Amino acid sequence: MGKFKRMKNRTLAKVYTKIPALVDLYAKGAELVVNTTTPFSPLNKPLERCRLVLVTTGGTHARDQKPFDMSDKKGDPSYRELPSDIDVEQLTITHDYYNHADALADPNLILPIEPLRQLLHQGMIGSIGPRFFSFMGHVTGEHLETLTDTTAPEVAATLIADEVDAAFLTPT
Repeated sequence: MGKFKRMKNRTLAKVYTKIPALVDLYAKGAELVVNTTTPFSPLNKPLERCRLVLVTTGGTHARDQKPFDMSDKKGDPSYRELPSDIDVEQLTITHDYYNHADALADPNLILPIEPLRQLLHQGMIGSIGPRFFSFMGHVTGEHLETLTDTTAPEVAATLIADEVDAAFLTPT
């Protein structure tokens, strides 16, 4: 993606942050996915015995990982696996479609690692899974099918294998 196009996208994200009503105008033509098939799944044990993980659509990844692909205007349906013991200082963001100035100042806004660790320390949750997952929001077109049919089920299978009871989702 050209430098000018990325600068334009980042500037628009900042403008949308300052004037949220503009988002409604932009979203009128947006593709929305409405999931009507996933049943409600209540916790089957107390939260203080549950294993939790974090999942974000904030485009967060470790500095040494491959960035999300910003050259495709339909987004990037891939994900990044992050070890749950990662230090927030090792994180960065590759996502041009929201203003991440605050998230760069405090990565816990997008991936609340330290608050989750505090909940564990306080005994409010049982444990933290071995890994977290990060997706890039803003996935459209044929990439939605890849996301819903391939990458999201891969992550779900991993969470099941990790015996995760609940995921805390942080959208952008």
